[in-house]
Amino acid sequence: MKKWTTLLAVATLALGLAACNETAAPVKDKDVTETSKLTLQEVYNKSLKVSEELKSVKAKLDMKQTMHLPAQDMNLDVSSVLEMDYIVDPMQIHQTGTTSMQSDDQSLEAQDIKIESYITKDAFYMYEETSGQWMKFPKEMMDQLMSTMSATDQSNPTNQLKVIQNYLDDFTFEQDDDNYILSLQASGEKFTELVKAQVDEALQSISGEEGNIDMNINSINYLIHINKKSFQTNKVDMVLDMDMTIDGEKMNMKQNVKSDFSNFNKMKEIVIPQEVIDSATSI
Repeated sequence: MKKWTTLLAVATLALGLAACNETAAPVKDKDVTETSKLTLQEVYNKSLKVSEELKSVKAKLDMKQTMHLPAQDMNLDVSSVLEMDYIVDPMQIHQTGTTSMQSDDQSLEAQDIKIESYITKDAFYMYEETSGQWMKFPKEMMDQLMSTMSATDQSNPTNQLKVIQNYLDDFTFEQDDDNYILSLQASGEKFTELVKAQVDEALQSISGEEGNIDMNINSINYLIHINKKSFQTNKVDMVLDMDMTIDGEKMNMKQNVKSDFSNFNKMKEIVIPQEVIDSATSI
């Protein structure tokens, strides 16, 4: 069970287009008056450039996951709602939110866990709700966290865009008055490799070894909004249904992740409160 909950966390981290010459079609059933002639490749290139120059952003993540473990005949449901203030360089994060977990066989008591953390390149503080205590994690854990986040960070729209850059031909390209809208509904081996590469990278950053994972993507859906004026990526929604086998143990995971981005390049610094520093227990 511990292995699957660890994998769930990794898979969550692992999941915030060939030359495409068609312009965006207006969204059906909408009166679109501000149309653009830019192609999908042109929009993608402009958006990626803007994202790579990103200095700071606010991210809101709404994640719902269900794991079915056949060997234990159990479903585990996990829901998380998180808000992050994120400065890219030097990296600074303030995260708040809640995570809820429950299983249908009553082996795990339903619980809501409040989350708050501060992360910088030198320090990682997290609030532990059950004890009412701030914790300071050791440097080796900090280095591990930084390595994992740099590879799989969903709170950075640049990472979201780079993940799909080899799959642009598979996206539908539309527009309304405010946004370019990219959408995808797909399945199969091609997209299994897309997800597996991210999960393997996350596991390797944690353990130093590649995971022995077989997976099959039953379905994967993307919905991406790119602002037509700024070319900032302001929404990335992903729905994923996949089967996984790790060291002979099987599971099915359904994941629905909604990511909204705002407040681009407006934050200059995230300060860890002195009372957090003073009261934290080192572990």
